[in-house]
Amino acid sequence: MGFTPVEQTRWVPRKRQDGRRFIVTGANRGIGYATAAGLAALGAQVVLVGHEGSDAFGEAIDRIVQETGCERDALSYMALDLSSTEGVRQFVRMWKQRPASESKIHGLINNAGIAGAPGVSPDGFELCFQINYLSMFLLTRSLLPFMEAMEEKDKKVPARIVCVSSSAHLFTLGIPTDEGYLRKSGGGFFSLRYGESKLCVNSFVRTLHKRLRDEHPDKLVDIVAVHPGSTSSGFWHSFPAWAQRCIATVAQDPSQGARTSLYCATEPGVVSGGYYADCAPAAASFWLNSMERAEDLWTKSSAWTGVSPFKLAAQ
Repeated sequence: MGFTPVEQTRWVPRKRQDGRRFIVTGANRGIGYATAAGLAALGAQVVLVGHEGSDAFGEAIDRIVQETGCERDALSYMALDLSSTEGVRQFVRMWKQRPASESKIHGLINNAGIAGAPGVSPDGFELCFQINYLSMFLLTRSLLPFMEAMEEKDKKVPARIVCVSSSAHLFTLGIPTDEGYLRKSGGGFFSLRYGESKLCVNSFVRTLHKRLRDEHPDKLVDIVAVHPGSTSSGFWHSFPAWAQRCIATVAQDPSQGARTSLYCATEPGVVSGGYYADCAPAAASFWLNSMERAEDLWTKSSAWTGVSPFKLAAQ
């Protein structure tokens, strides 16, 4: 998420999303909740996904209906555990069981993430790398076959993938690809590992955009990374109480934190492969200029998640 000054933006979501289906990860609270609510207010069908159980998501859905006036049947919940690749595969298997008319995806908001925690995942990777990047990598590639452009005024509008990154990706020592390093436990909340995981997110966005453009120009899917800005939310729950109080004094509220995600999910003219902050293009890390390192990350991530590096979608 990153510590950056809160800047008020005048942009307000207005473009209707009727007939579109969005998946929002980590949607029961914080920025994810505000993103789901914003999409619902615009008329979209929203699938709220996460690991915190049906009760938590049922409450979130009740609040969205009350706050936006949307129809309850426009909202649904599905379980997703990003702490392991098996959790992702379980979600994808469930998605494949949906009727064809209910499996089309017009927008995927990869919002879920953690600030950090000591330990490794069931797959043996540092937790920030696993949850913020590696499982997102597998989820996105697995859902690509379901992503579909929308017809609008005699033209097709590409599906959108929005990956929540952070300005913390600017403060790293490069794209991490050493497996030994990535399999070691990190130092806990908001360490260098967090920024590295978000740098990997940005690298994935650029690489997938390039592959879509060069190898599958008929697949109308745009993908961008966003920095939401410092936001007071459950994202910081692993921090000491005194640190959470300090953050709350300078951070924006979740509805403000969701604006750039909503902007990139709904506005025309968003540039695929880009990095956005405050509802506008922003400068990304110079580490992303190395295509060799980006391809190395793609190839190794494919191996670590058990998918082919040569096919766009995970099989």
